[in-house]
Amino acid sequence: MSDVNVQNVLESLPPLEQDVYRFMVREYELLEQAGEKYDEAANDTYVEQKAGKEFNISAEEAGTIYAKAESQIRRANLHQASE
Repeated sequence: MSDVNVQNVLESLPPLEQDVYRFMVREYELLEQAGEKYDEAANDTYVEQKAGKEFNISAEEAGTIYAKAESQIRRANLHQASE
């Protein structure tokens, strides 16, 4: 994943969505560093709930924000690869 693409996508998002996405990325990294085996459902639920509390939004909204940003980053990378 190109850091330039990530930065460009994040800058196009509203500030709350940028903050939620960055927070969740950090939380996933912390889980990985702590040696947590990747259990997608459990980790997603944990991180979404934590982001929801941090930003006073629902866990579902946090998950949607993260998924939307990830999708936009993937599209940007695909577009760059096709050039």
